[in-house]
Amino acid sequence: MHNGKDVLLTTRETQVVRLVGTGQSSKQIALVLGITHKTVETYVEHARMKLNACNRSQLMVRAALLGLLEE
Repeated sequence: MHNGKDVLLTTRETQVVRLVGTGQSSKQIALVLGITHKTVETYVEHARMKLNACNRSQLMVRAALLGLLEE
């Protein structure tokens, strides 16, 4: 999936980032998606690295600025 400003996140990474943006924990997201919380954390980490963010808060700011939180 190609998202704004040449940032390439997978569909699942984008989905997880959007759920993180709603304030849900990794465990809550895992229940919603039917995956483990470790897998959620892996998706968050991959998205964080791709967006060059140093933590979840910065990930959310960068995702918002790139329009990734909008469906």
